[in-house]
Parts: sequence; C-alpha cells; structure tokens
Amino acid sequence: MEISQLQVNFHWVIDQTPSFVLIFSLNIFLAFTATLGNTLILIALHKVSSIHPPTKFLLRCLAMTDFCVGVIVQPLFAAFLMEIASGKWQILYMTLSIFNYTFCGFSLTIATVICVDRLLALLLGLRYRHTVTLRRVRCLVVCFLLAAFVNGFIYSLCSRDFADSVGFVVIITSLFLSVFSHAKIFLKLRQHQAQVRQHVGHEQGNSGGIALDIERYKKIVSTIAWVQLAFVFCYFPLFIFLILSTVTIADWYKVGSIFHVSALTVVYFNSSLNPILYCWKIREVREAVKTTVKQIRCFSS
Repeated sequence: MEISQLQVNFHWVIDQTPSFVLIFSLNIFLAFTATLGNTLILIALHKVSSIHPPTKFLLRCLAMTDFCVGVIVQPLFAAFLMEIASGKWQILYMTLSIFNYTFCGFSLTIATVICVDRLLALLLGLRYRHTVTLRRVRCLVVCFLLAAFVNGFIYSLCSRDFADSVGFVVIITSLFLSVFSHAKIFLKLRQHQAQVRQHVGHEQGNSGGIALDIERYKKIVSTIAWVQLAFVFCYFPLFIFLILSTVTIADWYKVGSIFHVSALTVVYFNSSLNPILYCWKIREVREAVKTTVKQIRCFSS
C-alpha cells in the first residue's frame, strides 16, 4: 500500500478517537501485565529442573518473545496510536511492522516446534535425548528468528504482498503441523494405555515409573495444546483482517482502521495470557512463581 493511501486511511481514523483512547489505555495495561507475567515465568523456568532442557529452552523462547512484546511492541503500538492524528507515523509504523512480524511470526513457529518436539519425544523414546539436543534446537530457533525478522523487514520496506503471502503460508503450515502432532500424540497415548491394560501381571511393578513419565509428558502436551488454542483465538481476528483487507476497499478493513488496531490488540493480549496458562497447567512452574512472589514480598517489606 502506498504512503498516500495510508494517509487517507489514517485521516479517517481520527473520527474514531474515543475508541482509540480505550485501545491505547488497554495496551498500556497489557504491556505491564505481559512484562510482569513473563518475567515471573522466565525466573520460574530457570528454577525448574524437571523439564527436558531443549523443551525448557523452547518454552523460555516463547516467554522471552512475549516479554519483548510487552516491553517493545506494545509501547511502540501505543505511540503509533498517538501519532496517527499528528500524521508523523511513517517511520514508527515501519518499525512497528518489523517487530510485529518478527515476534508474532517467531511465537507461532516456536509453539509449533514445541508440538513437534513433544511428538518426537513420544516416537523416538530413548533415542530422543540423543537426537533432539539443546545445540540443535538453538540452531533451529536462530534460523526461525532470522526468517521472521527478514519477513518483517520485507513487509515494512519492500513488498507487503510478498510478506503477507509468507505470513499466510506460515500460519497454515503451523496450524497443520500442530493439529497433526496433537492428533498423532493422542493416538499414541491411547495405544500406550491399551498396552498397559493388557500387561497388568508381572510387568505391573514397572508400570509405576512409566506412568509417572507419561503423566509428566501429558502435562506438557496439555499446556502446549492450551497455548495453541490461545494462539488460534488471539490471531483469528488478525487473520480475518488480512483476508478482508485484500478483497475489499472498505475503510474498516484498511491499515489503521479500528478493526486493524483492535485485531492487533487481541494478538498482543496473547502475551499476557500465556503466563497464566503456564501457571495453570505446569505445577512446577506454578510453585516456582509462588516462591518468587513470596521472596519479592519479603525483600520489599
């Protein structure tokens, strides 16, 4: 979209001032909750030792991305809302677009990688720890981060249509891999439970250790499933906006419209929601967060 076209859209936005003030205030609040919540999660994950290192590293990457959304992206977005009326939005919008595509795309791919990681843990068994190493996972994460940054840079400075096409491909691919991984995990767990029921005789003594591992595994898988559902819920309005903005010329479906900024706010809300899901679904993380909060209270008093 050309700059002149964006200026026309942004002048239309000025008439929506009350709604934009509400969205501005909401983003300031969400920036605070995302920063505080993910700080506690990062501290808690550092203390938890029961999670396999590659999996914990991926969870920390996801929490760090949400932390950056609260510290960097949402303040920029709030400043962007303030600059719309003044007309001095060009550089700020390009910067915001780079960070949006970088962090949102990176979060989506990392959540998908965690799903695939849990599937590999179930399929590979004892070979998993030798195959999925921390070094390999770090290299993969760096590649995804660079790809997300390049796509954001292309969106801001070069070709919006190309970046949107890449974004659609990433979203569809991520959703397909996530659904496939969860379906495969569900079928494998059902098969394992059937095998356990058939071997209740002399192997009952070994079932305790296996059941414990399976129970811990189920908790991580359940957490990631909820994170994925939160992604779908929070990214769905933006996905609809991207589709409508390409097929219609109505002001409601243009960059800077109330629909656009509302959809982005829902996306940013995901960064405040994920820490709640971690504490709700992973007992070790919940206990570590409680301990950290108690220590902060004792220190402040």
